[in-house]
Amino acid sequence: MAQPALCLDLDGTLADSLPVMRAIYGAFLAHFGVQGCETEFQRLNGPPLREICAILQQTYGLPGSVEALQQRYSDLLKEAPQQILAADGAEQVLQRANQAGWQVWVVTSSSRSHALAWLQQVGLSGWIAGVVGGDDVQHGKPHAEPYLRALALSGAVPQHCLAVEDSVQGATAALAAGVKTLLLAKQIPASLEGMDGKLSLIPHFAALLDEGVLALPQG
Repeated sequence: MAQPALCLDLDGTLADSLPVMRAIYGAFLAHFGVQGCETEFQRLNGPPLREICAILQQTYGLPGSVEALQQRYSDLLKEAPQQILAADGAEQVLQRANQAGWQVWVVTSSSRSHALAWLQQVGLSGWIAGVVGGDDVQHGKPHAEPYLRALALSGAVPQHCLAVEDSVQGATAALAAGVKTLLLAKQIPASLEGMDGKLSLIPHFAALLDEGVLALPQG
């Protein structure tokens, strides 16, 4: 039987990247003379980049193809890994998870190459069993496909998998795949109410170090 799988979102979860991502979102829109807002930025935290660009094009009537917009956004993202630090406690969490018997996967809407480059840069790649990127799936978060792919690649079954997410879109994807989920949030979003036993809250990433949080699933 495969080891249980701990599946971590990247941006805003394992990576303390949201301030940088927020600045890039603002710079992308500013190029077109448009000002975004925090509500929209939070709503776009989760889907893959192509979908984000399609949404922004439709919302603001941005010129050019979605592919061209995606390339412009990607160019802004290229410098991002150098600015992004790991979440507080990240190395300790990954070390403890590995020692406890988890195989650790990153399930992200970022490209796999972007995720791998960042993991290498911050010295965390040695703790990671694999990465599922937004370019590895046809349907990104909140669709279940990213987590279903992680399950298939890891060999773990949903009952032996734990997801950690910071967005409604990401949590929705994990839950749709049948995976118990920890959400970095102060309260359960209205759209995720009624998921008793499947969804729990943690205040920050380092809370994974609290006693019992990374206990291996039984049965």
